Amino acid sequence: MTLTTGEPDAPHTGGEAPSVPRNDKLAGYDAFTERVREMCAHPGTQQALRVGLGRTLDEMPGRTHAALLRHGIIPDRTSGLDKRAYYAVAALIASRPRAERRADAVARQEAAEKLEPDEHVPDAGDASAAAAESGARAGQQKSSWGSSFGESLAALAARRGRTATAADSTAAAPSRQPDKISGVEQRLHLLVRQDIDGVHRMLPPLVRQLGSAGLPVDYGRLLHDLARWPYRRDDVVLRWLEDYYRTLRRAERSA
Repeated sequence: MTLTTGEPDAPHTGGEAPSVPRNDKLAGYDAFTERVREMCAHPGTQQALRVGLGRTLDEMPGRTHAALLRHGIIPDRTSGLDKRAYYAVAALIASRPRAERRADAVARQEAAEKLEPDEHVPDAGDASAAAAESGARAGQQKSSWGSSFGESLAALAARRGRTATAADSTAAAPSRQPDKISGVEQRLHLLVRQDIDGVHRMLPPLVRQLGSAGLPVDYGRLLHDLARWPYRRDDVVLRWLEDYYRTLRRAERSA
């Protein structure tokens, strides 16, 4: 597999500190996911988005289209393939467990209360304005591409590996082989071989596993990558694999 992108700042997590500003190319995607989180505070809207999980655009019920299109949070010029990524990520956010949605709402409320009275809060629905403002603010600073799905899966594999090691130690079992492919790694290898239909089919159960383990998903970054999947799949795949093994190595060294 060859990295074919000509973008000098192609997505790479690199483990940046949280204080590093997000890359301005993620601003529109982040604005969309934030707006979806707000919409999920309304049970009817949350359910309308959730029923779109794993469906193609042709299979979406009318209420799902209405929930996303009524307020114009998907850019008007979005193509069909790109639009599917928006619908899929909205459904994944809406499908999170109730406790996770509540914790997210509390965190957003606390963050809003910390804002200065005169501090401007950009409209999450205006993706273009959000991207322009973020770009101007970031300038020439180093920026973060957030966490790819490969990095999230590595965190899950590392956690399960620590649990298995502790169990082996307690049972005085033979030490585990370090090069043995874990179940998470096998699913990642299968995931990156998928076409657009396959990746949308495999994502929901993997996201549920992450949620069950208390591990977050960077939905803005995931939306960016899914939108590129039909056109630049090899680029996205290579980044996910690099991030997975890099993150896993760091976790193993720190264990």
